[in-house]
Amino acid sequence: MKTYYCVCTSFDDRGRVVSNIVDTIDAPSRPRNEFKSTKRKDIYLDWFDTLSAARAHVEGARRA
Repeated sequence: MKTYYCVCTSFDDRGRVVSNIVDTIDAPSRPRNEFKSTKRKDIYLDWFDTLSAARAHVEGARRA
């Protein structure tokens, strides 16, 4: 088993970006990334192999 880290990032229609590490899971393989578009925002759930990669993604999204 390996630990994977989930980052949730949302982009709303006003240009606001919110990104955080929201979950971890121990699994034999990485879960699939997910995407959902609502009337007011787009939401991404991205899974990463390492905590440092997840943190880097959060920081990059916050700078967008």
